[in-house]
This record gives sequence, C-alpha cells and structure tokens, in this order.
Amino acid sequence: MKEKMISGHPDKISDTSFPKNFLLGTATSAFQIEGGGDTEWKDFIGTDGTKLNLAINHYNRVEEDLDHIMYLGNAYRFSMDWSKLQKGPYQDLDRDTVAHYMKIFKTLKENNKTVLLVLNHFANPLWFFKKGGWITNRAADIFTDYAKKVIKIFSEYIDYLNTFNEPNAYANMTYIFREFPPRKFNPILRNKVLSNMSQAHKFVYQFVKNNYPAIKVGISHNCMVIQPLSKKSLTQNFIKKFFNFYHMEHVHEFFTKKGRYADYIGFSYYGKIILADFALLAYEERGRKMLDEMGLVHDDMWELYPEGIYEQIKFFYEKYKKPVLITENGTCTNDDELRKQSLYNHLKYIKKATDCGFPVLGYFHWSTFDNFELAYGPSRRFGLTSVNFNSPKLERKIKESGHFYHKVVWSNSLVEP
Repeated sequence: MKEKMISGHPDKISDTSFPKNFLLGTATSAFQIEGGGDTEWKDFIGTDGTKLNLAINHYNRVEEDLDHIMYLGNAYRFSMDWSKLQKGPYQDLDRDTVAHYMKIFKTLKENNKTVLLVLNHFANPLWFFKKGGWITNRAADIFTDYAKKVIKIFSEYIDYLNTFNEPNAYANMTYIFREFPPRKFNPILRNKVLSNMSQAHKFVYQFVKNNYPAIKVGISHNCMVIQPLSKKSLTQNFIKKFFNFYHMEHVHEFFTKKGRYADYIGFSYYGKIILADFALLAYEERGRKMLDEMGLVHDDMWELYPEGIYEQIKFFYEKYKKPVLITENGTCTNDDELRKQSLYNHLKYIKKATDCGFPVLGYFHWSTFDNFELAYGPSRRFGLTSVNFNSPKLERKIKESGHFYHKVVWSNSLVEP
C-alpha cells in the first residue's frame, strides 16, 4: 500500500461497491435487550422513569429476534450476560445458559454470519460488583478466568473479539459523570478501572493469540469530534485538548500499547459536540435550541457529523497502522427518514475511506433493536427494528431504515436511500 493512496479525500465515489468480504451488521449489548439479570443494573430506573426489568425480553424471544438479526447484516456484534453464565468467581459456566447462547452462535454460523463477541459491555455480575468491581485488585484475574472459559467453549464460532466495549466511556460514566452504577465521582478510581481493564485485555489477548490465533482481538474505543465554536477561545480550545486526551488518546495506549495488543482498532462514533459557553448537546434544551438556530442537523443526542467517521478512520490507521473496524454508529431519533439518511451519509464517508486505501474491515450499526438505552431508558431510539414498548407483547417490526440497510448488505454497495 502506497502512502499517497491514503492521503487524499476524494470528492466523488467512483464505484459504489464496498470491499470484498466487508462486514455490514448490527450490534446489541446483553443487558440492554435481555434486562438487568443479576448485574449492577438490576432494578435500574432510566431518566425517563422506565424500570429496566427484562428490557425487550430478548432472552425469551431470541428465536424471533434472530430473524431480524440475520436480515440486517452479514455479521453480528453482541455480548452475553456474564451474571447468567457465571454465578461466582472462578466457577464453571452455567450449562443451561451456555446451551441458550450456543443456539445463537450456531444459528449465526449456519447462516454464514460473521460473529464479533464482546466479552464485557458495560455490565458485570452483582457478585463482582459487590466485591468492588473493576476497582478491586483481583478484577483482571477474575475476568480473565471468565473470558478463558467463554472462549474455550465458543471459540469455533467467534471470528472477532472485543474484550471491552468503550472502556473509556465506562470509566468516565461510572466515576466521573455518575450515570452508570455505582454513580460516584472519583478520578482516582476511574484510573484504577482503566488500569485493571487494560491488564485484563492484555491477559485475554495473549491467551487468544497463544491458543486461538485465528480469532481477531481488539478493543472498541468511544470517539466524539469536539469543536470549539470560536477558534480564538483559549477556554474552548483547552477543553477540546483536555477531552481528546482524557477521554480518548491516552486511553488508547492503556489497551493497545502502540498496537502490540490489538489485531485491529475498533471504535464507536456518533457525532460532534460544539463547545460554546457550554457544550451544545441536543438532549439538553439550550443546546438543542442553539443547534437549531445555527441550522445544524442533529438527532436527539448530538450534532450529526458524518465526515467525522472518516476522520476517525484516518486518525486510527495513521496512529497504529492496523485495520480499522467501526463497532458502533447510529442515530438516536424517532424520525426514521433522518435515521435512513444519516446511515447513508456515514456509509458514504466509510466508502470514501476505503477508496482512499484505508483498511476498513466493516461497520456495525447501533442497534438491531430499539432497546433500553443505558441511563436514559427506552425513550431513546437507535434501532433498525422498532419495539412497541406500550404493548405487553413488545411487538417488533423492521423500520424502513432497516429495509434500506438490508439492501446495502445484500448488494455490498452504497445504495441511495
């Protein structure tokens, strides 16, 4: 690959096809579709007043849901509920739960779907949480024991592995922004979480490479584009530099160690945050009002900035010289036309990145279903499949954006919305 091939930013797409074997799928996380289980999210109530309970009851509706999952991609990124699989530290995995998840793995493989398993997606068993969770000195060892047992059982079905989903977001949401349990402010403990998670990532990476080298192992970083409203503002520029360092850049090195502990670089990307006298966030009334006054397109969370996904691909490849994988991207809205257009716009910039020669492995849309969206609850909708939360049966229905994405997957090309 010549460097000049990846230095440009083409204005036009010469060919609508994505690279051969390009991954196009959707993503979920266990507790957001299965419910709190016996995790620290048990009995959690979202800011919209909804109790987590069984979320969308995916655990009991999995056969039906697999039809949607397979319709919406040639690949699937998901996690399993650690609290269901392992009832205590160093214990064997629960046979019934293993059998349940084995059906998912086998169905995916029988239908030629690529599997990306996330070992830890923001949820931990209560027994682990009560021992201190990711701040305890034994955290990495306890998690590595669990990870080894999972990989030994399911290894033949796993193509890609994320040890952790967005560890930077998890550490900050637990011990800085206080949105995830235990909802405390403690920067020292935040760093302890990252230190223990990175140690666990290293242990698991080495185990997989020594025993199952065909499985590609990586991390999923959370990324946002931060832009000062005024280029001359010292305060806004300082906040941007601090955020980029604290939330993103130094966290990368916790886990990848200059690329030594990653076969690929995964990241999630949702949009841009403009810094004025305050951050312009679309989920806050004042931020939404200013974004509207400025004529900027946004969903219910952030300004939509599809160019940013190209910028992140370029940044990570030039930093690590590793293949890049978009592990999450989506649009939080009840306006499905906006979701469809936003999906197309982001795929267009991914296509531009591949045209430039960047080794992009694929793209996972967040999410397969409307779900319990973290601290917010089900009022935040990202799904390509709608879930009727007002119905006792929680009926599912593929949205028009989902049918559009199916056409993209089926043709492996950038289809006009």
